[in-house]
Amino acid sequence: MAACPNCGKKLHIYNWKQNCPHCGVNLVYYKSNEHLLAESEKTEIEHARFQPGVDRAKASTIGSFPAIMRIVLSVLPLGALMLPLAGLKGDVSESINAVGIYKYVSASGFGNIIGEALKGNTVCISVVCLLLSAVLILVAGLFLMKSLGKHGKTINLVFDSVKFLLATASAVLFTVSDIQKCLPGYQFTSGKPKFGIFIYIGLFLALLIYSRVLAAKGLVIKHSICLIGGIPSDEYFKMVEDGVSELEIRREMVRRLTEMQNKVREEAALAQAREEAERANRK
Repeated sequence: MAACPNCGKKLHIYNWKQNCPHCGVNLVYYKSNEHLLAESEKTEIEHARFQPGVDRAKASTIGSFPAIMRIVLSVLPLGALMLPLAGLKGDVSESINAVGIYKYVSASGFGNIIGEALKGNTVCISVVCLLLSAVLILVAGLFLMKSLGKHGKTINLVFDSVKFLLATASAVLFTVSDIQKCLPGYQFTSGKPKFGIFIYIGLFLALLIYSRVLAAKGLVIKHSICLIGGIPSDEYFKMVEDGVSELEIRREMVRRLTEMQNKVREEAALAQAREEAERANRK
């Protein structure tokens, strides 16, 4: 059985009207303003806590020219994969880039490539290392948005270092491979890295150095101002932390919101006065 939220007396099933039969308060709209204010305050608090993460993500990616340059350096290695990465010699000579590697993996099957790599086939290990470095370009790009968050610098350092080491390992393993033994189904007798793989590795090294310099200097974060009931979020959270009563906080909200409203009215009045003065001058 329900009770009136105002007087606390019991409400029976036949008390179907929206007003309490005992005190007359409107049961539907009882303290509706307080509830709306609480919901609005809750929404503004959630936004104030979420916004710093958005500000950090923006500063990490498109917030400044140095951050944009890091993105450019991050994706440039994908373009280098289109350059000649390796040369094979035998009855015929062939230059291999990412397209050629894709055809080789498709024809052999990725599972077979992994199996041969586990057996010690250095060419297959080289291909796996190259593919992993390419995949990490995309994965690391997603983590750039969190580079200014907790452990962000460490995560970026790990990704950049692993990409560089995988690309270097791929080139070294291919160089020392016995091509005839590792590629028995192909009429190639020797192979060597070409300039594309060195550009690929060099871009990773440049990104690694640039990211370390950027991490040391830091990126400027433009913090958005979030208001909670007219009070800047940092002031609001400080008041809550200091144990200021809810009543005092609400009074401060009313004062701030009144000041903002008065300012808007003053600006509107000034704008209207300027318009009237301009109309009078035209006459």
